[in-house]
Amino acid sequence: MRRVFVIIPIFLLIFAGACGSAMPPPAPTEFSAQAHILFGESEFTAWVTQERPGALEVEFTAPEEITGLQLRLQSGNVMLNYGELQSELPASALPASNFAALLNGVLLRLAQASPEGFTRMRGGGWTLNGIANDLPYQAAIDQDGILTRVEAPAAGLEITLSQR
Repeated sequence: MRRVFVIIPIFLLIFAGACGSAMPPPAPTEFSAQAHILFGESEFTAWVTQERPGALEVEFTAPEEITGLQLRLQSGNVMLNYGELQSELPASALPASNFAALLNGVLLRLAQASPEGFTRMRGGGWTLNGIANDLPYQAAIDQDGILTRVEAPAAGLEITLSQR
Protein backbone atom coordinates (compact mmCIF):
# COMPACT_ATOMS: atom_id res chain seq x y z
CA MET A 1 0.00 0.00 0.00
CA ARG A 2 2.84 2.34 0.85
CA ARG A 3 4.35 1.88 -2.65
CA VAL A 4 1.08 2.95 -4.25
CA PHE A 5 1.14 6.25 -2.33
CA VAL A 6 4.70 6.89 -3.50
CA ILE A 7 4.11 5.85 -7.12
CA ILE A 8 0.89 7.86 -7.65
CA PRO A 9 2.45 11.31 -6.93
CA ILE A 10 5.43 10.47 -9.16
CA PHE A 11 3.08 9.40 -11.96
CA LEU A 12 1.05 12.61 -11.59
CA LEU A 13 4.17 14.78 -11.78
CA ILE A 14 5.37 13.01 -14.93
CA PHE A 15 1.92 13.18 -16.53
CA ALA A 16 1.47 16.88 -15.70
CA GLY A 17 4.83 17.67 -17.30
CA ALA A 18 3.84 15.89 -20.50
CA CYS A 19 0.61 17.90 -20.85
CA GLY A 20 2.27 21.21 -21.65
CA SER A 21 5.37 23.20 -21.18
CA ALA A 22 5.73 25.15 -17.97
CA MET A 23 7.78 27.77 -19.83
CA PRO A 24 6.79 29.76 -22.91
CA PRO A 25 8.71 29.22 -26.14
CA PRO A 26 11.02 32.04 -27.22
CA ALA A 27 9.36 34.85 -29.15
CA PRO A 28 10.03 34.65 -32.89
CA THR A 29 12.36 37.29 -34.25
CA GLU A 30 10.37 37.52 -37.50
CA PHE A 31 6.62 37.50 -37.99
CA SER A 32 3.80 39.00 -40.00
CA ALA A 33 0.24 39.44 -38.78
CA GLN A 34 -2.97 41.27 -39.46
CA ALA A 35 -3.72 43.67 -36.62
CA HIS A 36 -7.08 44.95 -35.46
CA ILE A 37 -6.36 48.12 -33.49
CA LEU A 38 -8.65 49.98 -31.12
CA PHE A 39 -6.98 53.22 -30.12
CA GLY A 40 -9.24 55.44 -28.03
CA GLU A 41 -12.30 56.07 -30.18
CA SER A 42 -10.51 55.07 -33.41
CA GLU A 43 -10.44 51.67 -35.09
CA PHE A 44 -7.84 50.54 -37.63
CA THR A 45 -6.65 47.41 -39.38
CA ALA A 46 -3.10 46.96 -40.61
CA TRP A 47 -0.48 44.41 -41.63
CA VAL A 48 2.30 44.33 -39.07
CA THR A 49 5.67 42.83 -40.00
CA GLN A 50 8.72 42.40 -37.80
CA GLU A 51 11.91 41.57 -39.72
CA ARG A 52 13.98 41.42 -36.52
CA PRO A 53 13.60 42.82 -33.00
CA GLY A 54 13.43 46.60 -33.23
CA ALA A 55 12.47 46.68 -36.94
CA LEU A 56 8.70 46.99 -37.30
CA GLU A 57 6.64 47.87 -40.37
CA VAL A 58 2.95 48.76 -40.25
CA GLU A 59 0.80 49.18 -43.36
CA PHE A 60 -2.78 50.36 -42.76
CA THR A 61 -5.60 48.64 -44.62
CA ALA A 62 -8.53 50.49 -42.99
CA PRO A 63 -10.11 52.95 -42.65
CA GLU A 64 -10.09 53.96 -46.28
CA GLU A 65 -8.73 57.45 -45.53
CA ILE A 66 -5.36 56.02 -44.46
CA THR A 67 -5.21 52.80 -46.47
CA GLY A 68 -1.68 52.44 -47.79
CA LEU A 69 -0.05 54.58 -45.07
CA GLN A 70 3.17 52.84 -44.03
CA LEU A 71 5.18 53.32 -40.84
CA ARG A 72 8.61 51.76 -40.50
CA LEU A 73 10.30 51.90 -37.10
CA GLN A 74 13.97 51.01 -37.16
CA SER A 75 17.23 52.17 -35.57
CA GLY A 76 15.52 54.91 -33.56
CA ASN A 77 13.84 56.45 -36.62
CA VAL A 78 10.38 56.34 -38.18
CA MET A 79 9.87 56.35 -41.94
CA LEU A 80 6.41 57.47 -43.07
CA ASN A 81 5.26 56.61 -46.60
CA TYR A 82 1.91 57.52 -48.09
CA GLY A 83 1.68 57.34 -51.86
CA GLU A 84 4.44 59.59 -53.16
CA LEU A 85 4.98 61.35 -49.85
CA GLN A 86 7.86 60.24 -47.64
CA SER A 87 9.17 61.54 -44.38
CA GLU A 88 11.67 60.42 -41.78
CA LEU A 89 11.75 61.56 -38.18
CA PRO A 90 13.27 60.38 -34.91
CA ALA A 91 11.14 57.84 -33.04
CA SER A 92 11.30 60.16 -30.02
CA ALA A 93 9.08 62.57 -31.98
CA LEU A 94 6.20 60.09 -31.70
CA PRO A 95 4.10 60.35 -28.54
CA ALA A 96 4.66 57.45 -26.14
CA SER A 97 1.06 56.35 -26.66
CA ASN A 98 1.52 55.92 -30.43
CA PHE A 99 0.42 52.36 -30.99
CA ALA A 100 3.25 51.44 -33.41
CA ALA A 101 5.96 52.68 -31.04
CA LEU A 102 4.25 50.91 -28.13
CA LEU A 103 3.88 47.66 -30.11
CA ASN A 104 7.55 47.84 -31.09
CA GLY A 105 8.46 48.35 -27.42
CA VAL A 106 6.32 45.37 -26.38
CA LEU A 107 7.93 43.16 -29.04
CA LEU A 108 11.39 44.15 -27.79
CA ARG A 109 10.33 43.33 -24.19
CA LEU A 110 8.98 39.94 -25.30
CA ALA A 111 12.29 39.13 -26.99
CA GLN A 112 14.17 40.04 -23.79
CA ALA A 113 11.74 38.60 -21.21
CA SER A 114 12.84 35.75 -19.05
CA PRO A 115 10.46 32.77 -19.04
CA GLU A 116 9.77 33.30 -15.34
CA GLY A 117 8.06 36.63 -16.11
CA PHE A 118 5.19 34.94 -17.98
CA THR A 119 1.94 33.67 -16.49
CA ARG A 120 0.32 30.56 -17.98
CA MET A 121 -3.24 31.14 -19.26
CA ARG A 122 -5.98 28.63 -18.72
CA GLY A 123 -6.67 27.64 -22.34
CA GLY A 124 -2.99 27.63 -23.31
CA GLY A 125 -0.56 30.39 -24.05
CA TRP A 126 0.96 32.94 -21.68
CA THR A 127 0.64 36.57 -20.62
CA LEU A 128 3.35 39.06 -19.78
CA ASN A 129 2.75 42.28 -17.87
CA GLY A 130 5.28 45.04 -18.23
CA ILE A 131 6.04 48.62 -19.16
CA ALA A 132 7.02 49.79 -22.65
CA ASN A 133 7.43 53.44 -23.63
CA ASP A 134 6.47 54.39 -20.05
CA LEU A 135 3.06 52.70 -20.39
CA PRO A 136 1.93 49.55 -18.56
CA TYR A 137 0.76 46.77 -20.88
CA GLN A 138 -0.34 43.17 -20.92
CA ALA A 139 0.73 40.99 -23.85
CA ALA A 140 -0.65 37.54 -24.67
CA ILE A 141 1.26 34.93 -26.67
CA ASP A 142 0.03 31.58 -27.93
CA GLN A 143 1.57 28.15 -27.32
CA ASP A 144 4.08 28.82 -30.15
CA GLY A 145 5.28 32.12 -28.65
CA ILE A 146 3.40 34.22 -31.24
CA LEU A 147 2.01 37.54 -30.02
CA THR A 148 -1.82 37.50 -30.20
CA ARG A 149 -2.92 40.50 -28.12
CA VAL A 150 -1.59 43.68 -26.52
CA GLU A 151 -3.55 45.88 -24.15
CA ALA A 152 -2.41 49.21 -22.72
CA PRO A 153 -5.46 50.60 -20.90
CA ALA A 154 -3.70 53.85 -19.91
CA ALA A 155 -3.30 54.64 -23.62
CA GLY A 156 -6.77 53.34 -24.57
CA LEU A 157 -5.10 50.74 -26.77
CA GLU A 158 -6.07 47.18 -27.69
CA ILE A 159 -4.35 45.27 -30.50
CA THR A 160 -5.46 41.82 -31.62
CA LEU A 161 -3.09 40.02 -34.00
CA SER A 162 -3.76 37.09 -36.32
CA GLN A 163 -0.92 35.46 -38.26
CA ARG A 164 -0.77 35.40 -42.06
